[in-house]
Amino acid sequence: MIFVGLVVALVTLGCGEEGGLKGTLKISITDAPIDADRVKAVNLTITNVEGFQNGNWKAFKNFEQPIGVNLLAYTGGRSILLIDQYVTPGEFSSIKLTLNMANRNSSLIISPQSNVVFKNGTSASIYMPEGKAPEVILEKSMGVHSRGLTDITLDFDLRKSIHINDAGEFILDPVVRFIETKNAGHIKASVSSSSIPDRVVAYAYRAGVFSNNETIEGSGKIVFAQAITSTAVKAKIFTLGFLENGNYDLVFVKHKEDGKILEVMGRHNNIKVNAGEEASIEVDFEQLNPS
Repeated sequence: MIFVGLVVALVTLGCGEEGGLKGTLKISITDAPIDADRVKAVNLTITNVEGFQNGNWKAFKNFEQPIGVNLLAYTGGRSILLIDQYVTPGEFSSIKLTLNMANRNSSLIISPQSNVVFKNGTSASIYMPEGKAPEVILEKSMGVHSRGLTDITLDFDLRKSIHINDAGEFILDPVVRFIETKNAGHIKASVSSSSIPDRVVAYAYRAGVFSNNETIEGSGKIVFAQAITSTAVKAKIFTLGFLENGNYDLVFVKHKEDGKILEVMGRHNNIKVNAGEEASIEVDFEQLNPS
């Protein structure tokens, strides 16, 4: 009986320690950049992060102060850790991020708001589409296991997510990838050309997916819509991050100052990406594959 009592006491003590039988949840944010030169920052202000379980939303993190994230600071394989904490084990079918956003129907300003900041020092509020709540919901299942680690990265694709409506407002219609961080690989590219042309963006596609239809611009149409991620090529070494296992093609595109397409320069095809690894390639802009 003494032995049994000792075991029960030890189990009880273990459950009472920080974490106990809980699991660890990490959620990070990364970004694929916006194309227009004039944009300096895109700030999303997050107030709450929740998971959907058994018909209810359960808060993972309700921030005492809103957390502002400049998404443009976390491109090219960089990310920011949003949550790192113990969570009661369970299965969650969705994740929700609640945002501070401007409200068209109220003069009340909730600060800090999500906004776009321009290089000339001015800024503009970001709005949700008419009738949509200020939140990002990802319908992706996720499990937290006792004494385990659940580590995910949310990849906001600003190029696909932000657009300007007829009233000149910046609208957030979020396009976000959900990646298990341990299953993500990266492409690290070294530029061998003597110089880097201005305003070049590298778009990563699943091998064989890209076609010229991806470049057709039109009202409300997202170009390069099937690109998995992208990055601006501004240095001799650049990275495209958080890619799942598979083969990828990089499509290099030169843009105008306003982000419009100037020309497709060419491609680097069939790059093998493995989970947890970095695929290294060399890029010569004068020797790109035309197709």
